[in-house]
Amino acid sequence: MALNSDLPKVIQGQKVFLRDFIVADIENFIRWETVETEWQKWDAPWEAENGEPFDPVSYQNRMLERLAIAKSSNQIRRNFQICIKDQTEKHIGWINAYYIDENFSYTKLPGKLAIGIDIPELQNRRQGYASEAWSLYIDYLLENEVEEVYTQTWSGNLPVIGLMNKLGFVEVNRQKNLRQVRGKLYDGLTFKLDVDKFREFKT
Repeated sequence: MALNSDLPKVIQGQKVFLRDFIVADIENFIRWETVETEWQKWDAPWEAENGEPFDPVSYQNRMLERLAIAKSSNQIRRNFQICIKDQTEKHIGWINAYYIDENFSYTKLPGKLAIGIDIPELQNRRQGYASEAWSLYIDYLLENEVEEVYTQTWSGNLPVIGLMNKLGFVEVNRQKNLRQVRGKLYDGLTFKLDVDKFREFKT
């Protein structure tokens, strides 16, 4: 299978850079789904508890098929990989976008754009990587005329809520007892970016 030979799009920061998915990332994602799984306790843990078992072979084949489809250089990316900006260029996670509808529920149809982030391995957290990655991606979306940016989490994910507030996100919707995590009910939260607060964060 011939893979897209174009160089991946890159957005440079001070601590990290964002780039398109490449073949070498497949191995990392398989490890994060099968070995380094602590992150699944925080990112939609109800999916890990109730979802189908991860199939590495199926995943690899699916990713190779996607990589065979060339991306336009002007195509707005809904997914970037996060890499440390040093001599290792270590791949540490990803940032993505998806759509939500007027009721703040996930939809496959075009709607409000929401973003999420994952840095699976504990040693790569609390280094400022996540806040810079989100800042880079938000800048990218705003520069590409995305007028509204949302994000979502659950009320038990306090570290991510703190990061959202730091970046200038403001809670706009709360669904009481929407999620059950490890036997306890939590609220589903939706935040909207306050662009002025975001710009204050960056100054």
